[in-house]
Amino acid sequence: MVFLLLFIVGATAFLFYFKYLLRAPTNNITKEIKVEDGESKAEVALALESKGLIKSSWALLLYLKFKQINLQAGDYMIPGGLTTPQVAEILKEKSHQVIWITIPEGWRREQIAVNLNTKLGLSVEEFLEKTENLEGKLFPDTFKLSDQPTVDEVAKKMTDDYETRTKDLLLTEKQLILASIVEREAGNDVDRPLIAGVFANRMKIGMKLESNPTVEFQKDSNNYPESDIMNYKFWRVLVSGDVKNTAGPYNTYTYADLPPGPICNPGIKSIEAVQSPVEHDYMYFIYGNDGKLYLAKTQIEHLSNVNKYLR
Repeated sequence: MVFLLLFIVGATAFLFYFKYLLRAPTNNITKEIKVEDGESKAEVALALESKGLIKSSWALLLYLKFKQINLQAGDYMIPGGLTTPQVAEILKEKSHQVIWITIPEGWRREQIAVNLNTKLGLSVEEFLEKTENLEGKLFPDTFKLSDQPTVDEVAKKMTDDYETRTKDLLLTEKQLILASIVEREAGNDVDRPLIAGVFANRMKIGMKLESNPTVEFQKDSNNYPESDIMNYKFWRVLVSGDVKNTAGPYNTYTYADLPPGPICNPGIKSIEAVQSPVEHDYMYFIYGNDGKLYLAKTQIEHLSNVNKYLR
């Protein structure tokens, strides 16, 4: 009789503990888990426990056996704060699959916002609000996201990537601004340090940068709020009179200083080019109709290049 009583008490305690393990939510950190084809339930359960996505691997295994649940292979982004049955349901239904989003180099915040709205359904207004002072620091890259991403998730991925990529570079705000200009000016990675060298030479003598992309940025900034941003075409080619008539501090034809902030979000190659520009005596550059970069030391030489390669 005593043994029966002990057994009942023990079984009841085990049942309560088992239910606790199943129902207790984990921390609120979203983590990725990859379930390979042919991977055993035990291996998956141990991986989930090691990542803190479930309380107990053996509790999950018992639950899967009792419910006769099979796990599906896939690449999952599982939210934190879930119970073990909720995690099991995700792996059973193959939901919360990792999705990918690519942000190209040289886009401004508004372009990123429109792309995220088109691809992921995220709010343009919310993204612009939450990244208001982050132009230049939304690092262009390919990101893994949950299948129900939020603006906060995407913005954090981009800014975390920026911090990781630049943490050892001692990057200044002025360098970041100049890197954003080089990003829009350069046609390839080889040319970036050469163009950065031209701008460095100009800045040394207080010469205006006279960069077309800065005028394009200012012109778009002046115009797009009055338009439908979803259909607005950014970085339009300048037309006659734009350089003179586009008002604002980003116009480097009318202002000698650097713009007050980055004009886009540059990639690492443009940042490195600004930090290590090629040392030379050139003060001007153009891209010819053949797509090649032509440098010049004097204005006369520059005008000769214009007549020769842009006519």
